[in-house]
Amino acid sequence: MVRRLLQLVPVLLILSVLVFSLVHLVPGDPVDVLMGEGHSDTVVEAALRAKYGLDQPIVVQYFTWLGNILTGDFGSSLYTKEPILKMIADRFPATLLLAFASAIVAIVISIPAGIIAALYRGTLLDFGAMGVALFGISVPNFWFGILLILFFSQMLCLLPSMGHVAVFSDPWAAIQHLFMPALTLGTAMAANLTRLVGAEMIEQLSQDYVRTVRAKGVPERVVVGLHVLKNAMIPTVTIIGLQFGGLLEGAMLTETIFAWPGIGKLAVTAVYERDYALIRGVVLFAAIVYVFVSLLVDISYRFLDPRVKLK
Repeated sequence: MVRRLLQLVPVLLILSVLVFSLVHLVPGDPVDVLMGEGHSDTVVEAALRAKYGLDQPIVVQYFTWLGNILTGDFGSSLYTKEPILKMIADRFPATLLLAFASAIVAIVISIPAGIIAALYRGTLLDFGAMGVALFGISVPNFWFGILLILFFSQMLCLLPSMGHVAVFSDPWAAIQHLFMPALTLGTAMAANLTRLVGAEMIEQLSQDYVRTVRAKGVPERVVVGLHVLKNAMIPTVTIIGLQFGGLLEGAMLTETIFAWPGIGKLAVTAVYERDYALIRGVVLFAAIVYVFVSLLVDISYRFLDPRVKLK
């Protein structure tokens, strides 16, 4: 684990360079945005550039920014003047809740569907399970989310169309607000998982150890549930972990559609306002989270299969 953590250092350093460079390639100038259209006061412009360090060479700006990051200072928003880390910390729990709920939806859909597809190959059940996977892959999240709003909120008037409620203040209202965003993201995540679980189950069912266990008279439900499924979960955990990391940083459209107050919506707002400091902070934070989720996925292999060695 220490070796893996040390390997993260160059990865995070390269990520910081990419994030800083890509944000600076975005068209537009934050000073022009702050001054507004039609303003051409060179004195004010020079003062703003000096205040935010934009008058320095790009290399100096990067190392200044990196030094602040290492001390836990992500800077402040160009518009609200709030500390960026505080803005992220206020919104990250909502994104984390949405990611967990979406992962649960994906697992509940994909594992039974994958098992059915493997055990009943070539039947209508197999085609139905793969149809679920094809639907999830083909349908864009934003379109599916809009359909859910039209059906559950406009036609049936069962669920609120947008917003967020804290879980501890009103659990039932929180579940109602969470259902459609989680279903939107979870369905897309379940698509790849269903195909993967089905393929891995088919491969494991053809292994010698399965024939041996069956020959000993072990019930089929134990063979499938205890032996086959556990071995099939090793690559599945990889995809679940990586997609979970992607959910934490890739829920921008879904959070925007449902007005979910997470870091995805925060990033979209920062792009609209050309708040470059906030964009850098959110993207870098999401990248760091993704890297550490990948590390946890690697470590989890040893709990699933002791034969796997961390080299």
